[in-house]
Amino acid sequence: MQSDEIVLPVSGLRVEWRPDDERFRIRPSRHTGSGTRGQPWREWQGHSDMAVGACGPIPQDPEATWWAVWGEYVGDDVQVTLDDQSRPEVLVFGKLWICEGRGREREATVVTAGRQAEVRFAPPAAVRSGQASRDGSRGVSHIETPTGFHEMSAGA
Repeated sequence: MQSDEIVLPVSGLRVEWRPDDERFRIRPSRHTGSGTRGQPWREWQGHSDMAVGACGPIPQDPEATWWAVWGEYVGDDVQVTLDDQSRPEVLVFGKLWICEGRGREREATVVTAGRQAEVRFAPPAAVRSGQASRDGSRGVSHIETPTGFHEMSAGA
C-alpha cells in the first residue's frame, strides 16, 4: 500500500500517511537506532480533540532539544500558542496537523474546532536520562493527551 512521508526539519520525526486507508504513524528519525520498522499504523479517527506532545534530542547537536505537537486534522483551523505567546507555523500533512520547534520543552495551547487543550511535555530530566540505544543516542519522550480538550470560554 502506498504511503506518503515527510521528515520534519528540526526533530527529524518521520510522518507517514496512507491515503488509501487513512492510517498514519509518526516515528523517530532512522538514525536514532530505535528499531521502529515494526511500529503499527494508527487509524485516523477524525477526532479534533486528540493532541500529542513529543520532545527529544537533536541528533546533530546532542546538547540541544526539539519539541513537537500534532493531532488529527478535521478541516478546522489549528492554532498552537506556546507559553511565551509565540504562534509557530502549523503544517497540515495528509489528515494530520503538526507543529515543531527547537529549544526546551514548551507548554502549548492548541485551539481547533472551538475547543482547546493544554499540551505538556515530559520533563527535561526524563529526556536527558532516557535510555540510550546501541549507538548511544537518546530516545523520544512523549505524552498523549486525547481527552485534554475542553470547550473554550466566551472570553478566550
